[in-house]
Amino acid sequence: MMSVDFRFYLVTDRKLCAPRTLASVVHDAAVSGVRAVQLREKDFAPSDVVSSSTRLIGLLRPHLGKLFVNVSTVEDDTLSILAASPGIDGFHVPDDPELLVHIRRKFPQHLIGASTHSVAAAKAAAETGANFLTFGPVFATPGKMKSDPPHGLAALSEASAAVKVPVFAIGGVTAERAKECIDAGAHGVAVIRAVMEATSARRAVREFADVMGTL
Repeated sequence: MMSVDFRFYLVTDRKLCAPRTLASVVHDAAVSGVRAVQLREKDFAPSDVVSSSTRLIGLLRPHLGKLFVNVSTVEDDTLSILAASPGIDGFHVPDDPELLVHIRRKFPQHLIGASTHSVAAAKAAAETGANFLTFGPVFATPGKMKSDPPHGLAALSEASAAVKVPVFAIGGVTAERAKECIDAGAHGVAVIRAVMEATSARRAVREFADVMGTL
């Protein structure tokens, strides 16, 4: 099985980067050093997921980047196609223990990431077979203000210490806050808006690289 050899995890949202295309932002991120991208477009039709995965893999592979597909709204048949061709590197599962068990069993050779929002959920996901976790939201973020208030750095530290798999801080993470997350025990950071909404994805990624060193 592949290893979690990245510390910066870019999560897509094509609506945030408009009028730029998703492919153009991922390309700019990849050439700037990003080596892990999660395709998270929950309103995509199955054919869109497959075609976008094929396109993004073509952009990431020359830069040794990995592609993960969020399984939230993707059926098993499409996931099986993705696993075989174009041959994505792994899947990302929402905070859903039963779904994580299913995906882990169905794709034993792939890297599996899991979203978690509590220390207990982090422990459970790690024990169930997730190779890495996202934990958050750590800071306030527009997408989670009502449904999931920020947990803070103390909770991130507790979650990171409670599991043996890499934990990525997510939610309101900026380049300035990335070091705080690493200092709290996180393996790395996962971001959406910090790159998707940036005027220049290349500059945004470089700012994280300046703080984190390796991505």
